[in-house]
Amino acid sequence: MNAVKQRIEWVDVGKYVCIMFVMLSHLESGTEGLEKFYTPFFLSVFFFLSGYVYRQPASFRAHIAKKARGLLVPWFVFSTGSLLLSRFANYDPSVNYLARFGWNLAQIRGMGDEIWFVTALFVAYIPFYFFVKWNRPGWALGVMTALCWLSLVYCSEMPPLPWGRNALPWHLEFVFQAGLWMLLGYQFRQYWEKGFDKYNTILLRAGLWAVYLLLVYWPEAGRLQRHWRMFSVLVSLVGILAVVSICKVVRSSRYMRFVGANTLIYFALHGWVYASVELVLKIFAGGFYQACLASPWASNLLAVGITLVVSVLLMVPAVIINRWFPWMLGKWRTA
Repeated sequence: MNAVKQRIEWVDVGKYVCIMFVMLSHLESGTEGLEKFYTPFFLSVFFFLSGYVYRQPASFRAHIAKKARGLLVPWFVFSTGSLLLSRFANYDPSVNYLARFGWNLAQIRGMGDEIWFVTALFVAYIPFYFFVKWNRPGWALGVMTALCWLSLVYCSEMPPLPWGRNALPWHLEFVFQAGLWMLLGYQFRQYWEKGFDKYNTILLRAGLWAVYLLLVYWPEAGRLQRHWRMFSVLVSLVGILAVVSICKVVRSSRYMRFVGANTLIYFALHGWVYASVELVLKIFAGGFYQACLASPWASNLLAVGITLVVSVLLMVPAVIINRWFPWMLGKWRTA
């Protein structure tokens, strides 16, 4: 008998918040000021929540098999489908689509790495398994933090590799940065959550957001980050705690929980949908669209509006895939 996996409501709310910012981050109408707000936490929270819901399997083999089925299968299906669709929908004889497929398989950041977050998460799960298995949580967290620091040093100091950037195949340079957030999420549930919930008052939430906004918009933040590489980690940590503090008390809706439960589909398909929405606006409301882009406040409001529209439109393919094509998500229909 297959047990039904019970979802955690506040986790789905957190994933909803983050996938909305992921979609917003790709829009033309997003502004630099808004980008500064969400960049430190919108992917870090995803990794944190992945660690939070993690359950250690009986063996490494079972661990890899489960993650390959739940992450690599969807990545291959959606990324290959996206490339095939672009081949026929936007055919350009000057584009080498076979080379694009090869770069996608290489998964080098910024080099045609379709749905890169999914493969980065899969690779991060490999060392994460052993850090969780290590029965000394303090040492595990300390070592992971040190490896995260080395990863940041590599990303900032390593000269470009033959392909023109220092990014490594399958996002290996990012493994321990993601791993730190995953391990913190796992240990949060094991050791710190009860204490956090006890003191998660409106005063704590206001304090966390005040500190976060200060760190993000402080004029000296950029200079401090250049001299202290772990400053970005500190900002992300405060951002994660601020988001978690809100998600644990906010009243969710079915819409929010649905989007949060289907973030993989949203991550994979939102590019095609938001591009279509933007195209429609340019064709039928070009003057309005350009006027909004010319004003930072109007542009931000437009970006939020488009993101909400895209999130609703994507509910249709999400329902279809879950009901009739679960194999696209690495799931098999059961009787």
